[in-house]
Amino acid sequence: MYGRTRNESGNEKGEGNEKGRDLEGAGRKARGAGDIHQRAGRDRRDNHNLSGYTQLIKNKLGDRYEYVNYACSGDTSRQALSRHEAEFNKEKPDILVLLIGINDVWRNVDHIAESMTTSEEFIDNVVKIINISKNINPKLKIIFLEPYLMPGPTQVYERGFLLYKHNVSLLRKHVKPLVDKYVELQDYFEKNTTDNFKFTDDGVHPNTNGQVFLAEKIISALND
Repeated sequence: MYGRTRNESGNEKGEGNEKGRDLEGAGRKARGAGDIHQRAGRDRRDNHNLSGYTQLIKNKLGDRYEYVNYACSGDTSRQALSRHEAEFNKEKPDILVLLIGINDVWRNVDHIAESMTTSEEFIDNVVKIINISKNINPKLKIIFLEPYLMPGPTQVYERGFLLYKHNVSLLRKHVKPLVDKYVELQDYFEKNTTDNFKFTDDGVHPNTNGQVFLAEKIISALND
């Protein structure tokens, strides 16, 4: 989710207006990037078309932000990186909300050769996305949501959990220090529910409870 500052009349503030870029300003432009978690059935032809937790965030926060969603179903970190710089330059957001990583596990589990990534490439791709973003906007606020993986009918958990855990360990080592807010989802899911299907019906995609939970986590991070 990308975001750009709005003034009280709802117009976008100029890039030279430092007050408008302050976290306590009247509003900011938020950009979402990632995979199916953020896409959640939205119309990709319209990047202002929201659904799932991105729509819940807008419902809660209203016009404090302009919301833009560039998430793409099935994207691995490689695919997200390939289009990120052009999309980011187009929107020039104040805030980046990034949730990506589960498809890097899933494509390996399914042995889809053209989409498979090593753990080293995965973390390199994510770090490059963050660095590209910061180079374009040094004042950017970045919220990174750690991918989660629960048991479910997709069998990704059963076949790919060791790879998932390794990738998450790399995210916590290399990405967490680079972002303003790093949200650890897996630990919460494992520690706070005995029902594997409370937040997701298939172990990967958030259900209604999961969408609400993700929205709450992002809103909390935005308000920090």
